[in-house]
Amino acid sequence: MVFKIAGWVFSFEQARAWLKKQDHPYQHSPDEFLATELNFWFRERKIDYLWAVGTDYPRGSMQPVIVLARRRREDPKSTVSRFYRVRELDADREVKKQVLEESGLNDEDLPWVTVADPFFEY
Repeated sequence: MVFKIAGWVFSFEQARAWLKKQDHPYQHSPDEFLATELNFWFRERKIDYLWAVGTDYPRGSMQPVIVLARRRREDPKSTVSRFYRVRELDADREVKKQVLEESGLNDEDLPWVTVADPFFEY
Protein backbone atom coordinates (compact mmCIF):
# COMPACT_ATOMS: atom_id res chain seq x y z
CA MET A 1 0.00 0.00 0.00
CA VAL A 2 1.26 3.48 -0.87
CA PHE A 3 0.01 7.05 -0.78
CA LYS A 4 -0.38 8.54 -4.26
CA ILE A 5 -1.09 11.96 -5.69
CA ALA A 6 -2.07 12.94 -9.21
CA GLY A 7 -1.87 16.38 -10.73
CA TRP A 8 0.25 18.76 -12.79
CA VAL A 9 3.99 19.22 -12.45
CA PHE A 10 5.16 22.80 -11.91
CA SER A 11 8.74 23.97 -11.74
CA PHE A 12 9.52 26.49 -9.03
CA GLU A 13 9.97 29.12 -11.72
CA GLN A 14 6.52 28.39 -13.17
CA ALA A 15 4.93 28.63 -9.72
CA ARG A 16 6.64 31.96 -9.07
CA ALA A 17 5.53 33.29 -12.46
CA TRP A 18 1.94 32.35 -11.61
CA LEU A 19 2.13 34.10 -8.25
CA LYS A 20 3.76 37.16 -9.80
CA LYS A 21 1.05 37.41 -12.45
CA GLN A 22 -1.52 37.37 -9.64
CA ASP A 23 0.40 40.07 -7.69
CA HIS A 24 0.88 37.62 -4.84
CA PRO A 25 3.55 38.73 -2.34
CA TYR A 26 5.10 35.26 -1.83
CA GLN A 27 6.69 34.99 -5.25
CA HIS A 28 10.12 35.52 -3.65
CA SER A 29 9.82 32.68 -1.11
CA PRO A 30 12.67 30.14 -1.00
CA ASP A 31 12.00 26.91 -2.90
CA GLU A 32 11.41 24.86 0.25
CA PHE A 33 8.50 27.12 1.28
CA LEU A 34 6.89 27.71 -2.10
CA ALA A 35 4.42 24.78 -1.96
CA THR A 36 3.33 25.90 1.52
CA GLU A 37 2.83 29.45 0.27
CA LEU A 38 0.74 28.16 -2.63
CA ASN A 39 -1.45 26.23 -0.18
CA PHE A 40 -1.93 29.35 1.97
CA TRP A 41 -2.90 31.25 -1.18
CA PHE A 42 -5.42 28.55 -2.13
CA ARG A 43 -6.97 28.74 1.35
CA GLU A 44 -7.20 32.54 1.12
CA ARG A 45 -9.09 32.10 -2.16
CA LYS A 46 -11.22 29.29 -0.68
CA ILE A 47 -9.82 26.81 -3.22
CA ASP A 48 -10.12 23.38 -1.65
CA TYR A 49 -9.67 21.34 -4.82
CA LEU A 50 -5.92 21.97 -5.27
CA TRP A 51 -3.02 20.94 -3.06
CA ALA A 52 0.58 21.95 -3.76
CA VAL A 53 3.08 19.22 -2.88
CA GLY A 54 6.84 19.59 -3.09
CA THR A 55 8.52 16.36 -4.20
CA ASP A 56 11.05 14.92 -6.65
CA TYR A 57 9.78 13.93 -10.05
CA PRO A 58 10.58 11.51 -11.45
CA ARG A 59 11.25 9.70 -8.19
CA GLY A 60 14.93 9.54 -7.36
CA SER A 61 15.82 12.18 -9.95
CA MET A 62 16.79 14.73 -7.30
CA GLN A 63 14.83 17.26 -9.37
CA PRO A 64 12.51 19.06 -6.96
CA VAL A 65 9.16 20.15 -8.37
CA ILE A 66 5.73 21.14 -7.15
CA VAL A 67 2.86 18.85 -8.04
CA LEU A 68 -0.44 20.68 -8.09
CA ALA A 69 -2.45 17.70 -6.88
CA ARG A 70 -6.08 17.22 -7.81
CA ARG A 71 -6.35 13.77 -6.26
CA ARG A 72 -4.72 11.96 -3.37
CA ARG A 73 -5.30 8.65 -1.69
CA GLU A 74 -3.83 5.52 -0.17
CA ASP A 75 -3.75 2.81 -2.82
CA PRO A 76 -3.80 -0.69 -1.33
CA LYS A 77 -2.89 -2.29 -4.68
CA SER A 78 0.21 -0.19 -5.40
CA THR A 79 3.79 0.00 -4.19
CA VAL A 80 6.45 2.63 -4.71
CA SER A 81 7.88 0.83 -7.74
CA ARG A 82 4.63 -0.60 -9.16
CA PHE A 83 1.56 1.59 -9.12
CA TYR A 84 -1.51 2.36 -11.16
CA ARG A 85 -1.52 5.73 -12.84
CA VAL A 86 -4.42 8.08 -12.21
CA ARG A 87 -6.11 9.44 -15.34
CA GLU A 88 -6.77 13.11 -15.90
CA LEU A 89 -10.55 13.58 -16.09
CA ASP A 90 -12.65 16.24 -17.80
CA ALA A 91 -13.19 17.92 -14.42
CA ASP A 92 -9.41 18.13 -14.00
CA ARG A 93 -9.03 19.68 -17.44
CA GLU A 94 -11.61 22.34 -16.51
CA VAL A 95 -9.55 23.30 -13.46
CA LYS A 96 -6.41 23.27 -15.60
CA LYS A 97 -8.02 25.82 -17.94
CA GLN A 98 -8.38 28.21 -15.01
CA VAL A 99 -4.78 27.58 -13.92
CA LEU A 100 -3.53 28.19 -17.47
CA GLU A 101 -5.50 31.44 -17.74
CA GLU A 102 -4.16 32.71 -14.42
CA SER A 103 -0.58 31.59 -14.92
CA GLY A 104 -0.13 32.39 -18.60
CA LEU A 105 1.42 28.94 -19.14
CA ASN A 106 0.66 26.64 -22.06
CA ASP A 107 -1.13 23.31 -21.79
CA GLU A 108 2.01 21.35 -22.67
CA ASP A 109 3.93 23.17 -19.90
CA LEU A 110 1.95 21.29 -17.23
CA PRO A 111 2.00 17.52 -17.72
CA TRP A 112 -0.36 15.33 -15.70
CA VAL A 113 1.51 12.84 -13.52
CA THR A 114 0.93 10.26 -10.82
CA VAL A 115 3.44 10.22 -7.97
CA ALA A 116 3.62 7.28 -5.60
CA ASP A 117 5.01 8.09 -2.15
CA PRO A 118 5.58 11.82 -2.74
CA PHE A 119 6.88 12.24 0.84
CA PHE A 120 9.41 9.39 0.57
CA GLU A 121 7.99 7.39 3.46
CA TYR A 122 9.03 4.02 1.97
